[in-house]
Amino acid sequence: MYRYIAIFWNSSSDPSVEQARHVTEKIEAKIPGLTCALKTTDAAIYYQSDDQGVFECSQAGSLVILGKVFTKKFGVDDMPERTVFDSASADAACNSQGRTIVQDYWGRYVAFGCNPRTKNWFAMRDPTGEIPCHMTVAGDVTVLFSNTEDCLKLQLRQFSINWPYLASSLILPFRDNSQTGFKEITALEAAEVVTIENGMPAARECHWDVVQAAAEDPITDLNEAVQLARTTLLGCIGALASQHTHIQLKLSGGLDSSIVLAGLLHAPTKPEVECVHHYDSGIGADEREYARMAVAGACQSSGRTCELTEYERKPYCSLEEILDFPRTARLLYSSGYLLHRDVGSGSPLSGVSTRFTGVGGDAVFLRFKGNGGAIDYAWRHGINLELLRVALETAQSGDSFYGVLKDAIRHGVLKKPHSVNKRWGSPCDWLRVDANQAEFQPAWMRHGLAQGHVLSPNKLTHISRMVFPTNILDPFEGAGTWHGVSPINAQPVVELFARMPLHILMADAEDRTIARRAFAGLLPEPLLSRKVKCYLDDHAVAVTQHHREFIRNMLVDGILAKQGYIDSAAADAGIQSVSPDNSSQVLGIFGPQLNVEAWLRKWTGSQEHLETAAS
Repeated sequence: MYRYIAIFWNSSSDPSVEQARHVTEKIEAKIPGLTCALKTTDAAIYYQSDDQGVFECSQAGSLVILGKVFTKKFGVDDMPERTVFDSASADAACNSQGRTIVQDYWGRYVAFGCNPRTKNWFAMRDPTGEIPCHMTVAGDVTVLFSNTEDCLKLQLRQFSINWPYLASSLILPFRDNSQTGFKEITALEAAEVVTIENGMPAARECHWDVVQAAAEDPITDLNEAVQLARTTLLGCIGALASQHTHIQLKLSGGLDSSIVLAGLLHAPTKPEVECVHHYDSGIGADEREYARMAVAGACQSSGRTCELTEYERKPYCSLEEILDFPRTARLLYSSGYLLHRDVGSGSPLSGVSTRFTGVGGDAVFLRFKGNGGAIDYAWRHGINLELLRVALETAQSGDSFYGVLKDAIRHGVLKKPHSVNKRWGSPCDWLRVDANQAEFQPAWMRHGLAQGHVLSPNKLTHISRMVFPTNILDPFEGAGTWHGVSPINAQPVVELFARMPLHILMADAEDRTIARRAFAGLLPEPLLSRKVKCYLDDHAVAVTQHHREFIRNMLVDGILAKQGYIDSAAADAGIQSVSPDNSSQVLGIFGPQLNVEAWLRKWTGSQEHLETAAS
């Protein structure tokens, strides 16, 4: 568990000072276990953590860092070290409104500080956005917090449901933006900083120059890209692993989690590692051969050992527990957590709270088909002989050479607008929501475009997919008993792969080219060259069939149906028809629909916190 609450007020206003006094008294009385990290005449910051390896507090002057921060030191014999800010580095961070933290360090953190020149406070979320940061204004004070249940205990104000956010989440669920499920609560985006002046939010901006680096400092040499990928990935995995003596890895048998395994076993601190693998008995869904291959290969190359524990997924997972999850400000992706949750116990590491995953690899390493590589190259360089080679390689991913070249000229050279697929699956036909939701530009993208840096839409989409929403990694807003760690989404990795043009990432007509070559010699060749991996369609179908009545009750007769967002008759027929031969609806059911419905039921069942019922 980790949590924090920060209060800011106007020290020159008696009503604001008095309200802040009441709020801090409530915090100390109603939320036991919190420690005061810093208290001044206009701010108070509280935190709690039961795992210092994941979440700790460091304070220097008026700078407070909650989480973990590392240096950007990468090399064959170098590994990033944990950073403790001294007075000089803390002053630099506060004078720059947190900019130097983003530029010179990386990690998983939320930072607070006071600018000595303006006397204004700032709060900043790290570029990976792995720790939630919500904000609400209540009267004359501003409150920033990680856990919504803690905010409720303070009884600061009433909340009203943000229906447009919920509706858009049914179509585009995995977006990290400033909206939450309530009109009165906003979220700091990944890499965003808010300035607090006289106790009130005054401005929001971004210090992350990832678009500038991608546009002005691209890596165009394949060998250089491979070498940098190897040292950066091993460095990030090793740095994150250095905070723990025991680590559990969810090993799927695919390339991404296998890369994390290799990094863990080559980590200089040599933590004890257990791999947990879940397999399915469906046709083509048993990945045990590849998981065992990854363990054997990584152990051989590192000279170390690790345990592999295998569990068969069962369709009778406790899906009903979705209604027992905590209330959160943003949507809680609890159905996916339950669908893939560990089953069985008895492992010597069953109580380990830190679980590493390979989440994010498909997005970072670039696993997709299409003409984006040639379009991105033509956008940058125009028409030349090299474009023909890039187009020929791109064509091997599905389209014809003529089709690739036509798109490269039309959308790359002439820069004609085109649609880049940013959807999550195919919406179920029973949803009554506008499928053409407005495109949202994250803070780092708005910052880069405002500075005049231009990238192709395809490259911007690649970077967007690399920044993974925190509520996928931690559905509990820090209040859970375990912490997900995704090294592939670490800031230095994202920054590095952002600098690689798409045709480099797809060199030699191979998806995830850089990642495969970077770990040559650390993982077995059959695993590195593997092109196909199974998905969980069979398991999701089995769970749907086993819980059909529960799902029908949730969606056919639920709040979303009563509000007109779901066609009950069509949903009933669609859920009834789910089978191994008809699984197209499963992704929509387990992704947004069950989660939105469960979120609504938990909140509308607690009317003391809502101004109005769902309407």
